[in-house]
Formats: sequence, C-alpha cells, structure tokens
Amino acid sequence: MNYQRLIFVGNVAADPKRLTSKKGDVTYTSFRVGVSEGKEGSVFFPVTAFGKLSELVGKFVTKGKQVLVEGRVTVSQEGRFSVVADRVVFGASPKTVQAEQQLSE
Repeated sequence: MNYQRLIFVGNVAADPKRLTSKKGDVTYTSFRVGVSEGKEGSVFFPVTAFGKLSELVGKFVTKGKQVLVEGRVTVSQEGRFSVVADRVVFGASPKTVQAEQQLSE
C-alpha cells in the first residue's frame, strides 16, 4: 500500500487564478502558499484545487489570507511538483490578526 499526505499552514502569495484545462472540460484554481522557515526565509507551495473546492477557493481566498492546505504531491513530466488540495481551511488575514491584537491590548 502507498500513501502520502501533506499538510501545511501559510499565507497565500497572490490572488488565486481560475483556469480551464486545454481541452476546456475541467476548471480549476491555482494559487501559491508561502510557509515561513524562520531565518532561512519561506518555502512556496504551488497548490491546485478542483471541483467545488476550486469554486470556494476562488471566492474566499485572497493574497495574504492564511490557509491550511491538506493534499497530495504530484510531479509533472517536466519534474515540477505541486500540491493537489483535498481540503483548504480558510484562516485570518494579517490585517484581521493585527486588528484583533490591537483590540485585546
């Protein structure tokens, strides 16, 4: 049996893009999530969502929004990896977190 699962939390690097396959039969949403590595910088994960999840990501996710992504890694014929999302949990934007911190002080 083979099994893989990747889970990470980070901030969306740019607004998601709704795209259609070359054949025109599949619509999907593509976005990148940056995960901080501390002093070493950040790692950026390219993420693709399909179906209803694609619609939700396109509607609710914007640049800077914190998200948790759960999915599986795929590798293209060119050797590039990406994450196919099975689940995306929408978090708070940096502005919301800052405003909440100011209110609690």
